[in-house]
Amino acid sequence: MTSPTPGRMDVRQAATQVALPLLLVVACTFAVSMAGQPFGAVLAVVVVLLWRRFTHRPWAGVGLPMRWSAVPHLLLGAGVTVAALVAANAASVAVGAAGWVPWEPEGLVYLPLVIAMIVFVQALPEELLWRGHLHDVLAERLSPAIVLVLTSVVFGALHVFSESEARGAVEVALFAVGAAALGFACAASRVRTGTIWMAVGVHSGFYLANGFFPTEGIVYGVQLVAQTVVMVLVGLAILYRPARRERPAA
Repeated sequence: MTSPTPGRMDVRQAATQVALPLLLVVACTFAVSMAGQPFGAVLAVVVVLLWRRFTHRPWAGVGLPMRWSAVPHLLLGAGVTVAALVAANAASVAVGAAGWVPWEPEGLVYLPLVIAMIVFVQALPEELLWRGHLHDVLAERLSPAIVLVLTSVVFGALHVFSESEARGAVEVALFAVGAAALGFACAASRVRTGTIWMAVGVHSGFYLANGFFPTEGIVYGVQLVAQTVVMVLVGLAILYRPARRERPAA
């Protein structure tokens, strides 16, 4: 019996160290969805805490620093995403593929609570799992570009099983591609800033735009394509935004 070569063992070990975390995060995502909110959010945080404790990983690796710079990152991510999606939805309405849904003013009293729920119960736990913990684990073996693409594609593929307005194979596929575009913008935020706060803002902005500027899908596929395009552009803009120049010292 011949023993396996070191090169083959390295490839097998690397594949395990990449595939296993991906599969565990996918399983956890399904568990969070089945638990419902807010229990799903608590479950996601507990899983990440226990996972990192068991594998002796420092908490700093998830990219969740508690400092004031988190606020502009959060607001910038949310603001850019809301503006981009409203523009995409407006384009869909302009070509007759969607229609605006009238506002319900009586619901504005709950606005602060709704925003807090979107940020801390929906967006933050999911970003903690995908762009926080998983990104940190995969970055030990893979380049930032591969981590960005891999996590975005798998994140999007999961949404084939999501409940949505998509009907038929084509719309379901487009919905998954749109989710991958959202994942790309969030992953680009993590790569660019080193934290997940802007990613939380981008993710929150997606919910905020569709929640506070809702549309009715007449040709839903067209609206999905428009949203996918703008989210890819948001991700590219975050990745390739020129760095701010420091002022020379006096």
